[in-house]
Amino acid sequence: MVNHQVDLPEAHTTSRRRLLASLLAGGAAIAATPLLAGRASAEGVVLPRDPKDFASLNDALKRERQMAATYEAAVAKASGDDKTALNLLLDHHNAYVDAIKAYLATHAVGTTEAPLASPTGSFKQVAAQMATLEDQTVTMHTDRLATLVGLDAATLIASIITMEARHGAALSLVNGASPLAAAGA
Repeated sequence: MVNHQVDLPEAHTTSRRRLLASLLAGGAAIAATPLLAGRASAEGVVLPRDPKDFASLNDALKRERQMAATYEAAVAKASGDDKTALNLLLDHHNAYVDAIKAYLATHAVGTTEAPLASPTGSFKQVAAQMATLEDQTVTMHTDRLATLVGLDAATLIASIITMEARHGAALSLVNGASPLAAAGA
């Protein structure tokens, strides 16, 4: 068997395509989280959802609905590749809403949330605004993670944190931040 390695030129610019590629790399994982969470424990052992987590998870659900509403507002003003990139991020946040709702089941609070902001300007400016909101959401979820009792609830929120940190970094790169700055270093 022959292996061929292709050396690609180093890319010094960021583009919407690179944003899409970096986000697609792990985006599908969050959609499967509710399915995988049930299988994460030993066979035959069903861990109950801890009611102590419901309030915190409903707060997370509210924040994700706000993020989705904010991306919907940004998508409405965008076009072309910008719209495609923002739609991908919107899809992720809608998946987070669905995952948390699936976990909470009948304990999920059904509300409609207003956007956190009204992103305007060039794609670069919108990316900067959304990166800030993503970073704030990561911080909120990280703080929430420390309060969760159930392992499945913590696993769900941790998986969302991972993807939203990726969102924030990718959006920061699009906005012109250096890779180290985008990574929070």
